Amino acid sequence: MSFKCAICGKEENSLLRTNHKELGTIKLCVDCWSKERIKNNLLHLEGGCDCCR
Repeated sequence: MSFKCAICGKEENSLLRTNHKELGTIKLCVDCWSKERIKNNLLHLEGGCDCCR
């Protein structure tokens, strides 16, 4: 079962869950997560690191 990245729509089995400033809680592929992190669009999740969600 594949999931889709909320930004680019790429299907992957493993996505990173994060809080986006504009989109709320979403799941991203590693490429989009990196790009959004550089743009400072990601917020910290409560309790734990972003990679463990």
